[in-house]
Amino acid sequence: MGDGMNDKRPAVPERSSAESRQLAATRDGSSSGRDVRSRFVRGMIWCLIGSALVAVVPVLANVMVAFGAAIAMSGGGRRERAAAYLGGIAMGCASTGLLVGAYDLPMTVTSVLCACAVADGVVRDRLRTGSLLLLVTAVTWAMMGTDMVSTSLQGTSIGELVTNVVNPVVEASEGSLDLSSTAALIEARDAMVVYWPTLYFVVGVALALFSLLGSLMGARASGAGVRAGMLVRYDVPLWVAVVFALGVAIQLVGLHLPSWQDGVAMVGANVVMCARLALAQQGLSVLLWWMAERRAPSVARAMAVLAALWLEMSFALTSVVGLLDVGLNFRHMERRRPDLVRGSGGER
Repeated sequence: MGDGMNDKRPAVPERSSAESRQLAATRDGSSSGRDVRSRFVRGMIWCLIGSALVAVVPVLANVMVAFGAAIAMSGGGRRERAAAYLGGIAMGCASTGLLVGAYDLPMTVTSVLCACAVADGVVRDRLRTGSLLLLVTAVTWAMMGTDMVSTSLQGTSIGELVTNVVNPVVEASEGSLDLSSTAALIEARDAMVVYWPTLYFVVGVALALFSLLGSLMGARASGAGVRAGMLVRYDVPLWVAVVFALGVAIQLVGLHLPSWQDGVAMVGANVVMCARLALAQQGLSVLLWWMAERRAPSVARAMAVLAALWLEMSFALTSVVGLLDVGLNFRHMERRRPDLVRGSGGER
């Protein structure tokens, strides 16, 4: 699955190069000017079609936008990249304004920008785990900020809106459920009320992942080589672990404040949850690398991933492995920083 895999044999477990840590997956090839123009036109058609569908099939449309943008940008320069960005935004805004209304324009712009940014990073071989997570964070804040402004103009807030939507559902179901099911439903309601900001993060992750899928398809369709093993190369930067620790501290401090306890604790809980999602994938990447080194069959890898997901949901063990890998470098990756524990796998 990772780089250096030949004839289905894993590479010797040496320190990975800095290039292997990149999530970007293209190797540029030479093309004539005519091929570039033809590819640009074809890519722009796909990009515009996808942008027109963002309001109709959100998230899924990002595959088409990123696919077309990657083809249009491949082999081109600043003009082609600017045309993909501006053309996608213009078509998306026009389509959304006609089909849905001006209310959804911010979400459309955010989706198109996300898709084009991921395609840009893939085509120019500059996409890394840290930049992808920063993009997801920016998308999350853009969506959440838009909804905050919108709800405040209506005299309410997102938290109150979520509570008003969830409570009637719980009240309507309580009479038909037994005691244990009712307790589980109330627990799910409380989690929804507390963790609604994390839902925005999950949507941002979905936008980025679908954009990455479309970008890889576009890069492959434009003739660029695509390196395998992106999941194995996933490696969060150190600031993710710092954010996780900061979230834990905020959550603990919030419980002892004389006022604003619930609000501060809620902020800390959501910071921890978002960082935990990023670290859980780190743990899964370590698992996939470990199984690739031992030439495990595909069925065993799938079963191991399912078991890791269950352990994460039950005990958060997968994210703990990911957090440890940030410092211990189980995969022996060459990082731009020293590992936190002397004598672990990273370069000095």
